[in-house]
Amino acid sequence: MLKKVLVTSLALLLALLAAAGGGGYWYVHRSLAVTAGELLVGVDRPVRIDRDAYGVPHIQAETEHDAYFAQGYVHAQDRLLQIELTRRAINGGLSALMGESTLVSDRFYLTIGFQRAAEEAVPKLPDDTRRALQAYADGINNFIADAKTTGKLPAEFKALGIDPAPWQIADTLAIGKVMAWDLGGNMRTELFLSQLVPQVGPEKALSLVPFALNVKPSDLVDQHPVAAQSDSRIGDLLHLIAQARDMGTPGEGIGSNNWVVSGAKSASGKPLLASDMHLMLGAPSIFYQNSLVVPGVMNVSGAIFPGVPGVIVGHTDRTSWAFTNGMTDVQDLYIEKPHPQNPHQFAYNGTYETAKVYPQEIDVKGKEPVKFDVLVTRHGPIITDLLEPLEDTGVLSTPIQQRVANQVTEPLALRWVAHDFSDEIGAMLRFNKAKDWTAFEAALRDFYAPVQNVIYADVDGNIAWRHNGHIPIRKKGTGLLPVPGWNDEYEWTGYIPWEELPQTVNPPDGVIATANNRVIDASYPYALAHEWEPNYRVDRIKELLGEKPKLTVDDFTKMHTDWKNRQALQNLPVWLKILEAGEWSPLETEALQALRDWSPNPTDHPDLIGPSIYHNTYLKIVEATYKPLLGDKLYYQFMRTGLPFNAVDALFQQEQPIWFQSTEQTTAQVVRDGFRTAVADLAAKHGDNAEKWKWGTLHQLTLSHPLGGIKPLHLLFNDGPYPTGGSNHTVGMGGFPKTKPFQMVLGAPWRFAVDMGDPSAARDIMILGASAQLGSPHYKDQTQLWITGQTKSLHSETVETLLLQPASSL
Repeated sequence: MLKKVLVTSLALLLALLAAAGGGGYWYVHRSLAVTAGELLVGVDRPVRIDRDAYGVPHIQAETEHDAYFAQGYVHAQDRLLQIELTRRAINGGLSALMGESTLVSDRFYLTIGFQRAAEEAVPKLPDDTRRALQAYADGINNFIADAKTTGKLPAEFKALGIDPAPWQIADTLAIGKVMAWDLGGNMRTELFLSQLVPQVGPEKALSLVPFALNVKPSDLVDQHPVAAQSDSRIGDLLHLIAQARDMGTPGEGIGSNNWVVSGAKSASGKPLLASDMHLMLGAPSIFYQNSLVVPGVMNVSGAIFPGVPGVIVGHTDRTSWAFTNGMTDVQDLYIEKPHPQNPHQFAYNGTYETAKVYPQEIDVKGKEPVKFDVLVTRHGPIITDLLEPLEDTGVLSTPIQQRVANQVTEPLALRWVAHDFSDEIGAMLRFNKAKDWTAFEAALRDFYAPVQNVIYADVDGNIAWRHNGHIPIRKKGTGLLPVPGWNDEYEWTGYIPWEELPQTVNPPDGVIATANNRVIDASYPYALAHEWEPNYRVDRIKELLGEKPKLTVDDFTKMHTDWKNRQALQNLPVWLKILEAGEWSPLETEALQALRDWSPNPTDHPDLIGPSIYHNTYLKIVEATYKPLLGDKLYYQFMRTGLPFNAVDALFQQEQPIWFQSTEQTTAQVVRDGFRTAVADLAAKHGDNAEKWKWGTLHQLTLSHPLGGIKPLHLLFNDGPYPTGGSNHTVGMGGFPKTKPFQMVLGAPWRFAVDMGDPSAARDIMILGASAQLGSPHYKDQTQLWITGQTKSLHSETVETLLLQPASSL
């Protein structure tokens, strides 16, 4: 969950180094999971847990209660520290361990209110969902109690001084809220555009959002709150959100691929389905593989987030399904007007309403606690208050004197779908038990957030897709800018009716694929989003699916690491026409020839130099295009949004780009400047021998652990670096931050493919391994297979069996 946490405790360092040495072998290994024999725990009837050669548990229980209890138990066996740090991040509890370095993250989580929304949801849950969540929590807590009693908590707990508290139902729900946040919304884009429109004008601003269907430049003028926010205030807020994201929430570019074909296109005559969800890559893996079997009730296998019961993506003996992010806009910022004498009251339709006040306190290691109130209006939490308690901590970009001088701002409140009650966990658990499309589709009705492209296949030969979730209908407005909140002019009037969401069942061509791409055209009657991913990945998936008349699971697993770069295929003809007319130095001429040689079949392979030249040139072109007009700070925030790729690629397709109007810039100039700067940059960093500019030299993956933030702890916890292929737009995702190229941070932690002709032969692979404990043989035993594009059986042979017996049988 945590992207970067700096550990400074000397006691921790010494304890872990000692544990890693020969003298600490027993200390580390005594806390490893018990995976064979018998244990007396809180199950009602005996539960069998078979572990395969990769330590993946396959749980067989007689009741649902015992299945979820056992799942909670094994999650705690293998991932207790991950679960605990996730909870502390969500609860604003990192600063108690780490000091002021994580104060921004803690403040952010508490203000947005993931845990608050989760706790408010608990009493509203259906009974069956609550029972499942309680059974799962009881399993975690049974393990914690046993580990405390026997002194076998993982070594990291003692080193960190952590005493894990009992797991609660709300803790699981809060993880779901965080995932909904990571996979939905455009709050940061609204803030960026609110600064951009007055600086460059509505027409140029809208050119950066080429997927904004049915939006006119005049719409931005009519809605822009020109007097509402000072530039320094919004700049500070964007800066803070970026820091919170770096410290605690996943980074940019989150997406996924999924695809399914009907039996008419498979060798088995039954549907094939594949999934690879793109999330941040780190140690431990964000996913956990497991199977749950309750005779006559469920027989499900796949992956789930530690801290959550069930299987989020996978297959049963009759069905299979997968998700990609819908990229929908489910967030809006509202400008609130506070009462002149009462800061807890805000104007609405001619009167003042009192906001809810939630007192908060963050414990900070070595410092006094930070106390503040979170105000929640009818629209949601006031996010501009994020700045106030942090003015003197040094984390903001604007000096406090300047910020106080510019106090002309109005508060901004966040309206977000996932602040409302929903029962995604219950829906997911019904996925796990569905026997056919009718039952599966019925469960989708309760899966509100995040909005997902859900694909489906079953043994009866059906395939289907739904763009599924709660998507707001706005009374007025585009969702691109903050809007007035002091009246009902811009309110949400409801959600798009479930029956009217985009969907298809058994399409005539027998092919469905989604990759975060736009799924509607301008004729669709509702607004879904403005920031879809370009079509490069989905077009390549469909291209590969059309290469053979009959496909197999092996064909699908090979697609997971396909590195064909269709973005380069589109852009290079424009670039090369410009570059070939220029005059270049010998090294630039050599680089141009390499780019020309690579262009007919551009593949982001780690052993090629073409990708290095292309991706360097691309980013330098983006900089040459947009930075002169945006300036340093706004350009940086632009690069932290999802806008740049779509904007610049659309620009290359225009004869007279809107962005260059009233400037001296041209497409030819920025391409030439970008190429020349890119070659100079490669030479400065990697030498004048272009043969040494291989993509795998620049593009590498290191799986970083929260406790591997300082040396030499990285030697214990981190894995890598590995030279890797792919990029942000290849099916085999090798995503890197636009602001920090080219270290790979984004990919598919878990890859999965299944033939519904024989679901038991499903294939999968996960980065790292089942266990997150030092000393476990399963800490990273799947990584090499993952790196080399190999898979394993999702149902490998059993090598160890653990029986959970009812403690009451004593």
